Amino acid sequence: MNSARQLLCNGMDQPDEIATIARGNCAQLQFFCSSNIDIASYLPGGSHEDPDVVRVNAEIDTTFSNALFQATSAPPPDQFHQRQLLGQLLLFDKTLSVEKNLSCISCHDPAAGYTGGVSLFNQTIVAYPGSVPITNATAGGPNYRLSGRKPQSYTYAPYAPILHYNATQGDFYGGNFWDMRATGTRLGNCDAEQAEGPPTNPVEHGFADFACAVFRVSQSPYRAFFEQVWGPQSFAVAWPANIEQVCSTPGPPPPSDPFPVHLTTVDRGIVSDTYDHMALAIAQYDTTQGVSPFSSKFDFALANPDQQILSAKEQAGWNLFRGKALCNTCHLDGTSTRSKGQPPLGPNIITPGMATDRGPMFTDFTSANLGLPKNLALPFYCENHPDQFGFTANPAGSDYTDRGVGDMLRSANNPNPDWVVLAPQFDGKFRVPTLRNVDMRPYPTFVKAYMHNGYLKSLKEVVHFYNTRDKFPHCPQGSPGPRGRCPSPDSGVGPRFTSSIRTRRPTWLGGECSPTGVMT
Repeated sequence: MNSARQLLCNGMDQPDEIATIARGNCAQLQFFCSSNIDIASYLPGGSHEDPDVVRVNAEIDTTFSNALFQATSAPPPDQFHQRQLLGQLLLFDKTLSVEKNLSCISCHDPAAGYTGGVSLFNQTIVAYPGSVPITNATAGGPNYRLSGRKPQSYTYAPYAPILHYNATQGDFYGGNFWDMRATGTRLGNCDAEQAEGPPTNPVEHGFADFACAVFRVSQSPYRAFFEQVWGPQSFAVAWPANIEQVCSTPGPPPPSDPFPVHLTTVDRGIVSDTYDHMALAIAQYDTTQGVSPFSSKFDFALANPDQQILSAKEQAGWNLFRGKALCNTCHLDGTSTRSKGQPPLGPNIITPGMATDRGPMFTDFTSANLGLPKNLALPFYCENHPDQFGFTANPAGSDYTDRGVGDMLRSANNPNPDWVVLAPQFDGKFRVPTLRNVDMRPYPTFVKAYMHNGYLKSLKEVVHFYNTRDKFPHCPQGSPGPRGRCPSPDSGVGPRFTSSIRTRRPTWLGGECSPTGVMT
């Protein structure tokens, strides 16, 4: 347990409302594999269905119904907006999972910045339940399949460059997913390749064959709209007689039958093209104002460099962000970076000369190893027994170490065999995420999880981790450690600045759009 977590669990005074919430859940946070959490009971139909689960599912159902109505009654007249609408339907469609109970939005809630939208899960299990329940769960093990990482936000994901290695810098740039495995080298679009991952991931949507996702769309009420967008050949496939059975049986498939939906070579080619078209439609939707709008307060400040847009505390946070704290080294904000200890440049406003990018991503698209401890609250560490289908998500159990980009380079996801020798240099590294919407939450007391394994639970904890990581003696995983220390005086203003890079919904006053409208 690190000192930031101790700070929460020792009952020390904190002015942070999120810390107050987390402090009340310390008993849950300390359980190995979150074994005190009956996951199934908090899901739809469970005995203790969580209010956030209710909220997220209501949002999914409402949005899907509205999009379906538009697609079937008054679709956009042009292909560009048709593909965007189709992408929205695909993202919110729960039938695109083996048990017809999970959409992409189930783990990527718009109200939480397109990451996990259930406060309880963020505080405890971090990774989100997939489609498949585990009916033979062992004592202490989860009763749903889960992955070993936090749901990554995919706002602004379409802007990731195709993964490439810069030999001069000795670094990889681009790709999506925490381990960069959505490389973009096949479709020329990292976001589209990212969209193709979850349907056949056994711990996510759970299909045994990507053809099942195509089959489900062929049976959907928006099939005709899909064919309008991508052509009548999209589903011109002779489906096998056992297609329903195969597509209702969770993956992974046996090694002897890697594509259990048995199709002719021609039909397999059609299905492959249609699956790519599904992914490309999702990627096009991800460029819309609803997902990647570039509408934050900071964007407004970049567009109006002659005005004082940021508040005093936000400005102080930004000065730290691009100065002493060196955040701007990896989370590029599109302006010049000051050297450590250098006084502020000019007046405390964003001047035209300082803005080098008017659409900054707040990431450099590289990867980093920050030295985070294992998050032993992840149920993934207890998914080391075969479930009722014989699948074992994590045979290594608590001995498992997530090597991130390094293991991706050793896997079949690596598109370039020449990169395999680089794997040891990237062990433990994870993609630098965008900080856009990093503080976006559906209500003020909502707890978010941070970093790839969700070990940190507030922006104050994140800043405190950076302040103390290299300052105090290290101790073995799980050690009680010293009593928590108070954060440095700088730890409050950094989070203030990150609140200014949340997506804004304008507040209309007297016919004018005010940049101070905030969506919490």
